[in-house]
Amino acid sequence: MPNGLNVITAGNYDKGLKLYDPGYLNTAPVKSSICYIDGDEGILRYRGYPIEELAESSTFLEVAYLLLYGNMPSLSQLADWEFAVSQHSAVPQGILDIVQIMPHDAHSMGLLVSAMSALSVFHPDANPALRGQELYMSKQVRDKQIARILGKAPTIAAAAYLRMAGRPPVLPSSNLSYSENFLYMLDS
Repeated sequence: MPNGLNVITAGNYDKGLKLYDPGYLNTAPVKSSICYIDGDEGILRYRGYPIEELAESSTFLEVAYLLLYGNMPSLSQLADWEFAVSQHSAVPQGILDIVQIMPHDAHSMGLLVSAMSALSVFHPDANPALRGQELYMSKQVRDKQIARILGKAPTIAAAAYLRMAGRPPVLPSSNLSYSENFLYMLDS
């Protein structure tokens, strides 16, 4: 290390050189078992699978399972996973109310973030401040919260989109796949 860099302070609690790196041009990547990217060659792989293959032959929930658990689900694992996520597609009326009371010109991402944050008050069982810091040490609890977030996100996103279009939210259908349900809620 060049002389003097170790004495540069970056605030009251941290020492060291801080670097502004737009576009991460000077940031060294880390090795990941989840994703491989070679931008120069146009390569993107998730868990070793080329993105083109996943996009052509896998559903969103299959890829989500792959990213989370490291392998493609078996047929029975996929059925259980789809069921778990679908059980959480409905959102409390209070969440839909939050989306509806936002300013008409509010950005859709702001609506989504606000509504997703508000979920914590409707699900105190998922709050470590109330349930203890060890709450998410349990795989079962983590899996439930992942399914909950994946299930509710399209419903909230569709409600935010429809709000911007001046239309009321559409409730999810239990007869459709994950992606079909999202499109249904956007276009009904």
